[in-house]
Amino acid sequence: MMNSTATRAVTVRRLAEVRMADTADVGGKAASLGELLAAGVRVPDGMVLAADAADMTADERRSLLHAAAGDLGAGPFAVRSSGISEDGADHSYAGMYESVLDVPADELAGAVERCLASAGAARAAEYRPAGERGMAVIIQQMVHPVAAGVALTADPINGDRRSCVVAAVRGLGERLVSGEALGDEWVVDEGGPTARREPEHAIDRDQAVQIANEARRIAAARGIPQDIEWAIDGEGTIWIVQARPMTALPPDVSWDAPAPGGYTRMLRLGEWIGEPVTPLFESWLVTAMENRMHALYREQIGQIAPRPYHVVVNGWYFYSINFISGGAFIRSLPGMLATLVRSPRVIAGIMPPTVRHSFPLVERKWREDVQPRYQTAVADAEGRLETLPVADLPLLLDQLTELAGEYFMWITALAGAAYKMEINLSGFYRRHLAGSLGGSHLPLLAGFARPAPRKREAIVSLDWWHPSLPLEPTASTDHHSRVVDARQAAESAAFAALASSPRRLRAFRRLLADSQHLVPIREEQTDELTIAWPVMRRAVLRIGEALADRGVIADPDDVFFLTRSEAVAALEGAPLPPTVDVPGRRALWSEQARLVPPPMVGHVNPMLQRLWDSFPGMIGARKSDHALASGVPASPGRATGLVRVIRGPEEFDELQSGEVLVAPLTAPAWTPLFNVAAAVVTDVGSAASHASIIAREYGIPAVVGCGDATSRLRTGMRVTVDGSTGNVEPG
Repeated sequence: MMNSTATRAVTVRRLAEVRMADTADVGGKAASLGELLAAGVRVPDGMVLAADAADMTADERRSLLHAAAGDLGAGPFAVRSSGISEDGADHSYAGMYESVLDVPADELAGAVERCLASAGAARAAEYRPAGERGMAVIIQQMVHPVAAGVALTADPINGDRRSCVVAAVRGLGERLVSGEALGDEWVVDEGGPTARREPEHAIDRDQAVQIANEARRIAAARGIPQDIEWAIDGEGTIWIVQARPMTALPPDVSWDAPAPGGYTRMLRLGEWIGEPVTPLFESWLVTAMENRMHALYREQIGQIAPRPYHVVVNGWYFYSINFISGGAFIRSLPGMLATLVRSPRVIAGIMPPTVRHSFPLVERKWREDVQPRYQTAVADAEGRLETLPVADLPLLLDQLTELAGEYFMWITALAGAAYKMEINLSGFYRRHLAGSLGGSHLPLLAGFARPAPRKREAIVSLDWWHPSLPLEPTASTDHHSRVVDARQAAESAAFAALASSPRRLRAFRRLLADSQHLVPIREEQTDELTIAWPVMRRAVLRIGEALADRGVIADPDDVFFLTRSEAVAALEGAPLPPTVDVPGRRALWSEQARLVPPPMVGHVNPMLQRLWDSFPGMIGARKSDHALASGVPASPGRATGLVRVIRGPEEFDELQSGEVLVAPLTAPAWTPLFNVAAAVVTDVGSAASHASIIAREYGIPAVVGCGDATSRLRTGMRVTVDGSTGNVEPG
């Protein structure tokens, strides 16, 4: 067809005729649809008005469309932009241009003009690469979907290429793409389809699999992960309306465990570690703590845990849960039976939550022996640290790391008792009180001790790499008073509700007394564990200074990127092996910090997996079809605010009053942020973690152990945190 005022040709082409070689004329979206049609993918029929048409007058374009659209039928049509640089491997900016849906044939010209006008809009002009000369316009037969959405052939959060994420809404997919609707979310992987949330119930399991299979077929043909828009019509036919490369994906890494069994980030030391581990921390402190901890388990209760006690995958720490396997139990049984005969009250410490924990014996042992011995050893080390010869520092560190492991074992025994008591209290509340009182048991376990001023530095993380921070402020009197008032009101309401059943009231009072007794002890224990950290870190830095002075490493803090054996050997005069690349290890550690690890690696049997998955529900977690992230309910209440993702102390000043703090975890140095935040959400942690304990005392909602909240929740999103159900929903 010829332009009436010029001699150059401007074409309208059928989608089935265009290919990627035509991108400069028809744009990435149209070229992609043409390739899909050529590959036999079900795409709505249509045509594309090439980019040069933007140079014509509106009347000329109207004439061109009138002549060309007859072959497409009566409509209605979908009219969409196709930017020249859009939907490429480097640029994928869907939504920057106009789309007009359900357009009758006699209104096509107006819809095309709207699309072309959107190319000059400020947001598109800013986003469009410099020098882009315009855009084409796609006109397709309109699909009237009963459901529509997006299929991503790799998980955009963790980069897993084996998972296909299918999002769906009822009706048109524009509600999902624009962010107006949250949508259902299915994950289809090797284990089959799993619904993460279903607020709309737009598709079923079989349809999720069919969509994922079609999306994977397209991705396989193109050789890279794809972001695919789809629609299902009233007859159940799946249509593909767009396909583009996924951009900014995390690296394609394997999260396979290097040893048999299952390993998790959500238990014991795992819930204290929210980032990749540095080599020195993992090979020295973590390993020593685990060795001592498991030696004490064997000594105290006869439990034999199979090695390894942990694995490191892509730099991230995962703690072994193989000690609860059938084989491990059989190996441990003789020793456990001997302990049961010798000291039945001790063995009660490992019984399930339905058995009343005999914590007084454990508490007395900790209070009379472990705690004072730990405090004395740390104070003695602190007094000798600067005058001790550098050659003697490894022995000092060995002693402190073993003591830290011993102390941590008693935390698991006593704070573990608190967790079991809380499970029992939660179950009682759900069965006998929730129906009449509503809410949860959580207000009953807060307001016992206002966080006290510190007389020492506070740690940011367990990893030695991070320096400690100065003293923190305390919670305000108003905060604490409100929490105490809420607890007392919850107690009075529960006592009144149970007054007609003296037996239940007695059982409740016993559960409540045990749980409340352990809350401040749990806080004291978990806080005191880290008193050795500033001393140990200074000892490590003295070793680093000595190695730097000898030219073994460039800077003292390079020592954190050596293993224990490498550092000690170098201190004794041996050269570092030529394979030791400290700058490379630093760079790798920084890269791994951007990864999003799964909660668990390896394999466990289905029964154990079901048991593991049930733990959050035991303390009140309830599934929400609207959740953006879910975890363990840790501190009661609901709060709405803007998200602020904080990953470390260099970002502490960014948190604004009333924002929702989202973090990998929190440690004592994070406590001042609780005076500012409206709520707290963490990747790792349990009911006994720092975030849970401090949030309760500050009276703000908290959800912990979400796994990937720092990736799913982005700074600026408006969310509501429900600390009683463990859900974070759109605000």
